Amino acid sequence: MALLRSDKIALDRREDVMTAGCRQPNRNVGGLSMWFGPQDLEAQLDDEILRRHLAKRLTVPLAGEPVRIVQSDDKGHLILMAASWQDLSLSLVKVLYERPENKMRGNGTPVLNGSVSIYRHDGEVIAVADGATFTGLRTAAIAALATEWLSMSNTCHCIIGAGFEAYYHAKALARLKGVKTMRLWNRTPKAAYALQEKLCSLPQFSHLSVRVHEVIEEALVDADVITTVTSSPEPLFNAQMIKKTVLINAMGAYLPHTRELSSDIVAQATLYADFLPACLQEAGDYLIPAAEGLLDLTRVRPLARAAHDGPMPGITVMKSVGSAVFDLACAECLVMSK
Repeated sequence: MALLRSDKIALDRREDVMTAGCRQPNRNVGGLSMWFGPQDLEAQLDDEILRRHLAKRLTVPLAGEPVRIVQSDDKGHLILMAASWQDLSLSLVKVLYERPENKMRGNGTPVLNGSVSIYRHDGEVIAVADGATFTGLRTAAIAALATEWLSMSNTCHCIIGAGFEAYYHAKALARLKGVKTMRLWNRTPKAAYALQEKLCSLPQFSHLSVRVHEVIEEALVDADVITTVTSSPEPLFNAQMIKKTVLINAMGAYLPHTRELSSDIVAQATLYADFLPACLQEAGDYLIPAAEGLLDLTRVRPLARAAHDGPMPGITVMKSVGSAVFDLACAECLVMSK
């Protein structure tokens, strides 16, 4: 009961902290933990440092990581994840609410809301963070890490989607060496232009060409790296629309019946998964082609292997459904920044 009460006190203070306009990192919340809001997280978690730390911690043993719990209804999804390092030095619990209808209300409530509670070895809550921003930063770091390890060329990037995740992915990918062009495509061009404006205001994009394409074929042509960050339930493009050698970071769809990639792409690609057990249960991008008889799931490799495999000719797909090991690594960076 004390643990739940600690979480409640910390989270009950969230509205007061944000209303007061406090954006100072490491604020004491309820005398029990530190609250990190969206701006705090962006200030504390540098994309490059986070990417390097994820690479170091990718194979560190966990005490156990259950496949995440997803409860769905016609309005969205409730997602719960938990994990701990094997030595119990750090643990976390993440709760996310995905409610697409929030976007339609027009009152500024994000589609993705939630929190991450971080615990030390004795069970005390040492930090509570905004779950959406935390997830956006760590997911983007996964895509950047995969790109660093698996891309044959890194000059031209294409971001498919223009929402919350697209911003963090573009920001993290722009930090990689060799990037010169970033193309944006979204079903609603207005959102892509808004993202373009936001990105071009950041220092790391001063040397890049950031372009919006209203036709997806134009965005994809000759792209070296394609990163998909959408909630599309159906494939967005097929193998005829992309280069023969290309890396695809499929970061969006995460349910067994949804996918962003066509079966002909997956059938011929070298395949990776950020968290193999979950991908084999949840990733429609892989499960649907397998059900069609086009994919043997034993072909899917864990992302950790990519560090040794390196880039390969042909299509390579890295599918992400999320793993708490990345959340733990992100939490470590956050705690070390205090």
